[in-house]
Amino acid sequence: MNFIASVEPEWMKSIPSAVICQYFFVIFVLVAVLAALVVASDIMRLLSPKNKGGVFSLLRSLLILALPVVNALFLYILCSRSLLEGGSKK
Repeated sequence: MNFIASVEPEWMKSIPSAVICQYFFVIFVLVAVLAALVVASDIMRLLSPKNKGGVFSLLRSLLILALPVVNALFLYILCSRSLLEGGSKK
């Protein structure tokens, strides 16, 4: 652990933990919004008269987008629990 801490540049040590966790939260919100837009687009395509993708396109999008949304959420949770003082510690 000391090796990892010593590799961190000095200018990065001044960044507060709350800012890092806020960054992860913003990334989560962005990924969730983009995923919602893709799913909404697939739903609109599914409901259009020229239905080319079908239900499989919607299911594919849901499966593909689940990983980045869940990953971004867990990065935020990990950050808030490990870096912030008020995080739950078990």
